[in-house]
Amino acid sequence: MPRFEANIRWMFKEYDMPGRFVQAARCGFKGVEHGDPYPWKAGDVRRWLKDNGLVMVQILTPQDWEAGELGLTTLPGREGDFRDAVKRGIDYALEIECSLLHPAIGGTPKGEAREKTWARVVENLALACEEAQKAGLTLVIEPVCSARFPDFFIHTLDEGLALIREVGQDNLKLCFDTYHVQMEEGAISRNLERCWPWIGHLQLGNPPGRNEPGVGELNLQHYFDLVDSRGWPGWIGCEYTPSSHTLDSLAWGARYGIGKPQ
Repeated sequence: MPRFEANIRWMFKEYDMPGRFVQAARCGFKGVEHGDPYPWKAGDVRRWLKDNGLVMVQILTPQDWEAGELGLTTLPGREGDFRDAVKRGIDYALEIECSLLHPAIGGTPKGEAREKTWARVVENLALACEEAQKAGLTLVIEPVCSARFPDFFIHTLDEGLALIREVGQDNLKLCFDTYHVQMEEGAISRNLERCWPWIGHLQLGNPPGRNEPGVGELNLQHYFDLVDSRGWPGWIGCEYTPSSHTLDSLAWGARYGIGKPQ
């Protein structure tokens, strides 16, 4: 049976950060993820996880979200910042016992040939993989749809797979997110099948609004069954914007032991 974890950057926003861990556990989740945990001390996050019987499944490396950064991996002249972000991300992940680290690829630099940016991304990811391997961590990268981030450097699964193959490190994997895949290229089942050997993390979001299962155009139950039939050993991250109060958005999870506390 699939294991689901809550993205507490998107879900349970009705509560303060410690409360999001409490509510995730009360609703039956055993894991959580967060794209930007760095405003909170790692020691506090570790305590919130332990107190609620949760594991942190994935975090991103740090970047300046308020400045509109989409990631540091592509940026010319920021190679040192990228390395520092990877080191900080690894240190934070180790302290909270998180095994997946996501260095966001980032935007396309204006006026630079794509080939030059591509070479920089490959070099940065190779260095990040080496550091992550020393720490026993896996890195994941994610193509994101042009509808949401038109300037992002990679939009398609094939672009993500090409980077993974060129970097050539076993600890670099693909994050497969139903929202981005459907919005960019569709064919969820076929694309899941062909990408399966390189997938390191799965996420769900139902387009067009990136909402919960049952609200949107995808039959995500079919996706869950397909993942289950393949014996997926990892987690499925619930990276969705609840269409109502988070507690009221969980009816889809009843068969998996997830739902609004009674």
